[in-house]
Amino acid sequence: MGSLHCTNCTNCTFSIGPISGSIFLENCDYSVYHVTCQQARIHTTHHAVFHIHVTSKAIIEDCTKLRFGQRSVFYEGYEKDRAEAGLSDTNNWNDVDDFNWLNKEKSPNWEIFL
Repeated sequence: MGSLHCTNCTNCTFSIGPISGSIFLENCDYSVYHVTCQQARIHTTHHAVFHIHVTSKAIIEDCTKLRFGQRSVFYEGYEKDRAEAGLSDTNNWNDVDDFNWLNKEKSPNWEIFL
């Protein structure tokens, strides 16, 4: 899959195979994502959990109460699918840019879980 665009999803759980490009989420509250992608762009989303493998970084804007951890749900053939999508082992799951928080201190709009 080259990209994923998801809008207005609430109380959903997604487990998605590797995406060679970006995921773009908008207004996706109280949801859980298991995803591997090159870039994650998340807008106006609240109370969501991301089990993520992202080779560049996640970008959030107008979001609150987001949680990020490493992807831990896999399936048979996942590594082959990731390689075919052109995604490396690099995982910046804990490197999140908040476009609403330009301070040096970490943004209060997201947190890491292990």
